[in-house]
Amino acid sequence: ITESPLEPGLLFAGTDKGAFWVTHDDGRHWAEHSQGLANGYIRSICASHFAMGRVYVSVTGINYDDLGCHLYCSDDYGKTWQSIVANLPDEVAYTILEDPVNEDILYAGLYRGVYISVDRGRHWSLLGPGMAATAISDLVIQEREMDLVVGTHGRGIYKMNLRPLHQAFKKGIPQTDALFSPPKAQLPGTSTAEKLPITFYLMHDAAVELQLIDDKGKTIWTRSIAGRRGFNQYRWDPVVKKNNSPEPYFWRYVQHAPAGAYQLRLLGKGIDLKTDLAIAR
Repeated sequence: ITESPLEPGLLFAGTDKGAFWVTHDDGRHWAEHSQGLANGYIRSICASHFAMGRVYVSVTGINYDDLGCHLYCSDDYGKTWQSIVANLPDEVAYTILEDPVNEDILYAGLYRGVYISVDRGRHWSLLGPGMAATAISDLVIQEREMDLVVGTHGRGIYKMNLRPLHQAFKKGIPQTDALFSPPKAQLPGTSTAEKLPITFYLMHDAAVELQLIDDKGKTIWTRSIAGRRGFNQYRWDPVVKKNNSPEPYFWRYVQHAPAGAYQLRLLGKGIDLKTDLAIAR
């Protein structure tokens, strides 16, 4: 069951046999709008942040030996449904989510990964091919930090920040290479640190190098990356030097970048992009 973020009292409910119900008065009166949906378990309902009658659903038939992909969108409260499976693999879809900033961006959790569409379901791409190929139980967006949080079946929890996606698709499909502003890096208080995501977009496959430049113009860290067309993300610790020693009880294995203001640079053939980076203690 889901309530519309645009109209209090507008509720959508789904059952385990494909029945989709709508009420406009907090549940006092219900109408069924199931025509056009697969006869399976309505596993996820997402009411739009942008259009009153728009709603997305995922339907799974895994309990009834139907292992196909079923994702739908309606723009009239469920009276009519359109499939938005498009080029998704034919595997069970567990959950669907609309981006809270860009109405054209959708996220879908399938049997073996998370997929993204930037055109409201006409085309889909695998989001983060490095993620474990596992069933996606649920998706949620933590809007304060704008993190997409992914719950999986048996492989733990993943997250990614969505701000680079919003920057990239603010004016439609990106037309140039881009290096996005990273969040502030935090030096570890102990031996562990949360890695800093450094995100960039390439129009073509390219060998690139990330450079960290201090306020004196000195390059204190570099990393070579085999960049791919589209989004790329490197997660940095932020270690600038690793040490080894035969001495017993040696503990200074890594050296972190000092706190301060830096310039982050991305270099490659025909590529020279810069952005600011702050590191806090």
